[in-house]
Amino acid sequence: MKYADLHPNIRIRIITDFFTDLTQKSIIPFMAIYLSIQIGAGLAGVLLTVNLVASMIVGLWAGYWSDRIGRKKLMVIAQTLQVVALLCLAIANSPWMDSIIVTCLMFLLSSLSSGITVPIANAMIVDVSSEHERHYVYGLQYWTTNVAVTFGALMGGLFFDSFRFLLFSLVCLESIATLFILIFMIRETMDKRALIHAKSSDDPGRSTRPMEALAPIHRNILKTYWSVFQDKRFMVFFTATVLAVSLEFQLDKYIAVRLKSEFSAQLFGSDISGLHMFSLIMIINTVMVALVAIPFSRWIGRFSSRSIMTVGMLLYTAGFTVIAFSNWAWLLISSAVLLTIGELMYAPVRQVMLAGMIPDSDRAAYMAADGLSYNAAALLGSLGLILGAFLPSYAMAGLYVLMGVGALIFFRMVLRKTEEQHQHLTCAEAS
Repeated sequence: MKYADLHPNIRIRIITDFFTDLTQKSIIPFMAIYLSIQIGAGLAGVLLTVNLVASMIVGLWAGYWSDRIGRKKLMVIAQTLQVVALLCLAIANSPWMDSIIVTCLMFLLSSLSSGITVPIANAMIVDVSSEHERHYVYGLQYWTTNVAVTFGALMGGLFFDSFRFLLFSLVCLESIATLFILIFMIRETMDKRALIHAKSSDDPGRSTRPMEALAPIHRNILKTYWSVFQDKRFMVFFTATVLAVSLEFQLDKYIAVRLKSEFSAQLFGSDISGLHMFSLIMIINTVMVALVAIPFSRWIGRFSSRSIMTVGMLLYTAGFTVIAFSNWAWLLISSAVLLTIGELMYAPVRQVMLAGMIPDSDRAAYMAADGLSYNAAALLGSLGLILGAFLPSYAMAGLYVLMGVGALIFFRMVLRKTEEQHQHLTCAEAS
């Protein structure tokens, strides 16, 4: 599999997503600090919560309508809103104007735009990729996202505090370029004639439908998502995702706090604190992803999804479990390597599983619902910080084992069900 062999939409989206992630991550992580200084920590927390909830709601709305009117139109609308938001953010933080009210409102508008774009862009990738391409596509996407996050954080650290106007201006220019690319280069991936003439089949138990039977126009948004959340296989997958991703959210919460308060050691003759060790763990994760993600995803593609998921989740869980309680520097470093390898294995397979199990008629709706799993995982990450204040580190490690093994069991249940359905379809075609 080569990059040039992919559908043009996928090639373009991977490039534009890289620059979008780069610019977004140069703003979002630092906006919380800025708002806390300007309006106080309490109001800043309320605003960030409102942004998150609003983004979730608009994402569900966008997923519903994308399956009915197509992908491109909504993506262009969302990107136009993003350009407006970033332009106003630049003006509101310019040498000629300094408005915290406009900044807050435009930050909300930017969050709404991102909420619309994400499930639709994910559905578009599924629209134009084959099953055998997806391991490579999601491995590549995983790599570009992590690299963009790293350089975005570096760019934000350099420019956000003292050169916000310049930063927002650069981000706005990138957003304008992305808008023109969407308008003139991205092609619609849904058959509009099928959208117009589609007839409904509201059977929530059906896991797949032919592409011609797209989303029924008359089924409202509540019925659509009721059908999604009645899909037992998807809900098992949803639960597995929450458990797996919540381990990742422990890293910058409970684990960071524990290392800061408990860890101190010498490494290469130098004293290192818990914060230094936390930074080293993050650097190991980032560098490994940047260097080996793409060749690694190609190499593991020769193995079965069940084997990759099993080994990956075991390594991932083992890494987080050790980091939850150990204060031995070399063991922590080894565990960081293990969890990164595990993440490189399980994360693309998870995306492939999702792409293969969702019905054609409700792709964007399922993608939007899947996005809720990350919000639930973030909530569990915060809960872990609270529990860590009362539980000893070895108890937290035991909890991580339960979460990781639980995620693996649920992922394997989904894989087994998918394999059984494929065998059933094969037998039916043969007969």
